[in-house]
Amino acid sequence: MPGDGTYLVGGDMKSGTYKTKGPADGSFGCYWERAKDSSGEFTSITANDNLNGSGLVTVRKGETFKSSGCQDWVKVG
Repeated sequence: MPGDGTYLVGGDMKSGTYKTKGPADGSFGCYWERAKDSSGEFTSITANDNLNGSGLVTVRKGETFKSSGCQDWVKVG
């Protein structure tokens, strides 16, 4: 899955655990967030992080997953 984008879990991507190697070349950091909906409201965010190295995230059906400045995400579980 590409490292930049917003995805509906259960529609655009499968639920499960994903891994990234971290920031894309030349990027300051890799930001990801899980949200209970796609409203974009701060209150809809259930978890997020800025990575300077590799990282894992587990997403569930019905959530929205957003990623920016990251290398590709690979499903590992």
